[in-house]
Amino acid sequence: MRFFSFGKKNFTSLAVIIFPIIALFLICQPTYSQQQSKNKPQQNTPIIVGTVDNNLPCSDKIDDHLEGYSIDVWRRIRERLNIDYRVITSKTYDEAVMLAAKGKVDIVASCHDITPERLQLVEFSVPYTSGGIVIISRRAQRPALALASKLINNQIILRCGILLILVTSLTAFALKVQKRNSKRKKDHKQRKYFRLWTILILNDGVDTLLGSRTRENLLVLSSSLLHMLLMGAIVGTIASIVFEQNITFNTSRLGSNELIKLLKEGLVVQEGTSYMQWIESRMKRAGIRENYSVPPRFVSTKTEMLEEISSSKGDKARHFVMNITTYKHNLRQVGNPDNFEASYQQPNKTPQAFIFGSAADPEFKRLINIEISKMNRSGLTDQIESDWTD
Repeated sequence: MRFFSFGKKNFTSLAVIIFPIIALFLICQPTYSQQQSKNKPQQNTPIIVGTVDNNLPCSDKIDDHLEGYSIDVWRRIRERLNIDYRVITSKTYDEAVMLAAKGKVDIVASCHDITPERLQLVEFSVPYTSGGIVIISRRAQRPALALASKLINNQIILRCGILLILVTSLTAFALKVQKRNSKRKKDHKQRKYFRLWTILILNDGVDTLLGSRTRENLLVLSSSLLHMLLMGAIVGTIASIVFEQNITFNTSRLGSNELIKLLKEGLVVQEGTSYMQWIESRMKRAGIRENYSVPPRFVSTKTEMLEEISSSKGDKARHFVMNITTYKHNLRQVGNPDNFEASYQQPNKTPQAFIFGSAADPEFKRLINIEISKMNRSGLTDQIESDWTD
């Protein structure tokens, strides 16, 4: 009986201590429904999704219907997270960036390049695709005339050709004078100036000009050696021009002279894109001022860009700055992809991603990034993109 009373007393004391701890634990412990809700973003109102209109194959709104591979990626995320949303569209990429920066959208579902300038304004999601810059050029209507024009305007060929004519002309004149002062009238009659120059310029039959006089022989040999060097430079330059006709160059080779040439022939860039920022940066680096007499042609929308590409006007532009991932799709829309070629291309691709609004919930951003990462790992994002671009 004594033992029982002792145990009862201790049990009561222990219960006084344990019961509050259990109650506190049950209050702090999340319920099952709360745990489940962690897999979904908390929202009392629909999520506002921004996108860029008229920008296929990336994103477009046609008769209140959204399409494009960035839209398809967003729909997969929305289905997995059961998100209610409404969409607002922008005309340009930069306009969509500003909407996100001002907190007017929760997320932008489009193909925005991740650039240093944009990172100063907004936060990007995990990248789900990549892009880059390519300069598309019209193929020459008359390839033979275009090649001839390149050869004639090439400074190496021009200078070497002039130097070759000058050297052989002076050598022929010197030999003529030497023979004129010679007492051997027979040789003087046979060796006329034009005949001497023809032999030297063709570098054929030079051995017939060699004789017993050391000075004359040195002239002939020097002329022949210079002929070989100059002709080697001319032939090598011609070969490089011919074989580079259909080569796509790295954009790092786009120096001042090359950029000026593109501008003079007509260079079209879409406003509100990272390509516009890139071309302006290249012009600044090349020392080409904004008030340059032949600036780039800026267009506001993709529709205007396609109109420039399909233009048949006499002053039509020849070069177009576009996205490396989508330019083939755009050319197919115009209907004449074989009339164009990639002349310059960035060696590395730029990551592209969604943009989070400045007021977006951190948990919402975390869940979006998790879903994009899952889709990247499974190859689903690549499959969605290839369905649109192939």
